[in-house]
Amino acid sequence: MNRKLGLAEALDIAMEAELKAQAFYAQAAAEVRDPRGRDLLGRLAAFEQYHYQKLLDLSRSLQAEGSFIPYEPRTVDQFMPLIGQGETAGTLLDQLKSEADILSKAIENEKLAGERYRTLVEETTDPVGRDMFRQLAGEETVHQRILEDEFFSLSNKGVWGWSGLYGE
Repeated sequence: MNRKLGLAEALDIAMEAELKAQAFYAQAAAEVRDPRGRDLLGRLAAFEQYHYQKLLDLSRSLQAEGSFIPYEPRTVDQFMPLIGQGETAGTLLDQLKSEADILSKAIENEKLAGERYRTLVEETTDPVGRDMFRQLAGEETVHQRILEDEFFSLSNKGVWGWSGLYGE
């Protein structure tokens, strides 16, 4: 049976996913030895924490006032890396054997997050809410692209290509 989620339930699922993503990236950053890979994954951990906080702020605003909040987009290079912080419950990091496996799982997670936010764009009628979910979907797509570039670099050149100056 496939049922449509209410907004509150969809936000709860999205917040849980953001927390898991934050933990996954933070723990992955601790596992990666290359400083560029560690920096990127740590910054993505901080970015996912930012997403979680904004969704929490939205949830509280919807409960208290019934209104959506404006979203301030960010870029990966605006965050300081979080490394090794957070629980990895449900992230399966221990089952990933290589940096390429970590990147593959991260790419998959970013695709799912982007799809989740694009669905919320379609299901939300409030223009401020639609804009927020559109921005979140766009940021997840940029994360996916960055990770795909890193996967390519690691697979074909044997090195992380992240320079910390990615124009989003």
